[in-house]
Amino acid sequence: MEGIGVAANIIAVTDLSLKVVTLCLRYSREVSGARDDIERLSSQVQHLAGALRATQRVVEDSPVALVSQELMVSFRSCITDLQVVEGKLNPSLIRTGMRRFGLRALKWPFKKKEIDQLLAGLERHEKAIMLGLQVDQTAILIDIQERVKDMSLKPIDEPSSYQQRHLAVPFTNDPDFVPRPTIETWMHQRYTQPSQRMALVGMGGFGKSKLAIQFAHRIYADEDDTSVFWVHAGSKTAFEESYRALADLVSLPRRPEPDTNVLLLVRNWLQRQDIPSWLLIIDNADDIDLFYPPNLNNGIASYIPKSNKGKVLITSRSLDVAERLVGSSKAIMRVPVMAEEQALHLLQSTLESAADEESARAIVRALDFIPLAVKQAAGYVNRRSPQVTPKSYLDEFHESERKRDSLLRSDKGDLDRNDGVSSSVIVTWQITFDKIKEEHPSAANLLSLMSQFQAQNIPDFMLHDYDDNHTTERSNHHNKDKTSDGPSFEDDLDVLRGYSLVHVTTRGLFEMHSLVQFCTRQWIIKCGTPDRWNELYIQLASHHYPCGCFETWGTCRSLLPHIEPILDKKPRRSHVLADWHRLQNNVSWYKSQIDEYRHSLALLVDTIMISTDKLGQMHACILLNKGMLSLALLTHGRLEEAERTYVEVISSTVVEYGNASKLSSILGRQDASKEDVKMQVEAWKKQRVTPSPDHPRTFRSPSELAAVFTLLSRLE
Repeated sequence: MEGIGVAANIIAVTDLSLKVVTLCLRYSREVSGARDDIERLSSQVQHLAGALRATQRVVEDSPVALVSQELMVSFRSCITDLQVVEGKLNPSLIRTGMRRFGLRALKWPFKKKEIDQLLAGLERHEKAIMLGLQVDQTAILIDIQERVKDMSLKPIDEPSSYQQRHLAVPFTNDPDFVPRPTIETWMHQRYTQPSQRMALVGMGGFGKSKLAIQFAHRIYADEDDTSVFWVHAGSKTAFEESYRALADLVSLPRRPEPDTNVLLLVRNWLQRQDIPSWLLIIDNADDIDLFYPPNLNNGIASYIPKSNKGKVLITSRSLDVAERLVGSSKAIMRVPVMAEEQALHLLQSTLESAADEESARAIVRALDFIPLAVKQAAGYVNRRSPQVTPKSYLDEFHESERKRDSLLRSDKGDLDRNDGVSSSVIVTWQITFDKIKEEHPSAANLLSLMSQFQAQNIPDFMLHDYDDNHTTERSNHHNKDKTSDGPSFEDDLDVLRGYSLVHVTTRGLFEMHSLVQFCTRQWIIKCGTPDRWNELYIQLASHHYPCGCFETWGTCRSLLPHIEPILDKKPRRSHVLADWHRLQNNVSWYKSQIDEYRHSLALLVDTIMISTDKLGQMHACILLNKGMLSLALLTHGRLEEAERTYVEVISSTVVEYGNASKLSSILGRQDASKEDVKMQVEAWKKQRVTPSPDHPRTFRSPSELAAVFTLLSRLE
């Protein structure tokens, strides 16, 4: 009878141990702050149960084993302690109490000191019981090691649960999904090919994850024998949690054991041949150091399975990461912005009230057809309707940069994005900008410089001087040796292209999305460096924009869209005013040469008015501008005004410098004869009668006409 009593007590202890370990597993999923204590308690209880299970056979085979009263007391004490633990851990009892206080989340009910005392007591019970049973400790320990390896103390799993078909995608199928046939066709073609991996690469907000979600649900619906699993790869913790959830879903043995490498366990299971086919989607694989750390240790790339039983689809903002993970550029699809009709469909299907097509098209065009921006705009209109309409949203968007920034920062969540991931365009992209700045500072500098241009036809030759020590001399040196900084520039350009921030249109020309440029400029403001990049841009524009003579008209014309926006914005700091004035003069001369006299004159007058207060009327830049104004007036046929302005310049120069020699050096040479002057003036008058649109003027540059004009005073 005593042997039967011992066996019953062993069963009672092991059953209670099973319940406690199961509860510990539940707490480990819901409570992160006490994971060490949870694992310690679970491990000790497992060890206790294992020891008793190992002795159960001995007891059953020897029913007359010596059993003392002290042994029964030890059993009862152990059972009592385990019952107390189970009672404290029981979530149904805990939640009932928590609901009275409006609480919902589980909390670990033990303090560290209580856990220490509890573990010491359980260890004491185990020793007392084992000693009381008078069993050879060595034999028991050997048996424990063998049995614990194969024993699971969690609820009994179905033996074939890991062979069943599963769908583990944390996002529902979107009934309003806007098809993107080119990309979806490519994905299905790659899926049916022998190669195991493929990747979608593009900027945040371009729709990569949305395409992956739709693809996941379609594969699960179309293939009866295929499981689909989703893994978050934004961080190592997220990756591990996804693998742990997968292990629980398919009930992999040994997954709760503290020494089990769950990443390895899941990878090895996915590489088995006796399981259903599978599709594994690894979302937000953006961090190269996470997958391939510099020290070559602990990279999670090694835990991505390789098997002919399954396929892996990766989404990433980084082309570098995608290429490393899939191994072939052919297995990568660069996800662009939507086509206009797709973006229009997305906007109209997301808006709660119908929008007129004209306003809707204007919105998606203003937002560069970027899916996240379109959904963000629709969400903003929906929340503020009827006060805000698509038309009023568009008006606000174009009202000012500050208002546009506010609209693009609006973030009210998106069920199709991971928890904690912003649905704001600016915030989403600035995370990428910060990452580039941290990992590739010079590439971030190049991006900052490129954001100062217009979005289309950004010229290669103006982009090479963007480091922290840019100078005029460096710019001139670059013109002499364009290959000196080639590799560094190309490396930085590859980084920006890899993140889909910059695109090559034709040889020597680049383009960016205008919304990307705007968000980059806002990021520069956040970083506190807007003046730095504006001033560098003025310096580069001043040195690269030609003088305006006929041979340079093509370059002048191509650069003008990039230059004009800065002509009416005087630099805040005076050390770049000389470059700004030179740029103004060259543009003004080009304008006068192509018959845009009104614009040329207005430009010079505005420049003089803006800068006189800052520099003073006698500053060389002001005198140069007035000299150029006199030349423009002369070219425009306004001779009296030209002469009056010229005399004013000469008088000011004499007062400031004592003679006109400095003005002469500013305006041009003085070595022409009166006869030369007369001949040039007469030729110029004849040429002005019926000039062809592309014919060079008699005077090819400001300096040539300046030389003539300087000598006009000698004709009297």
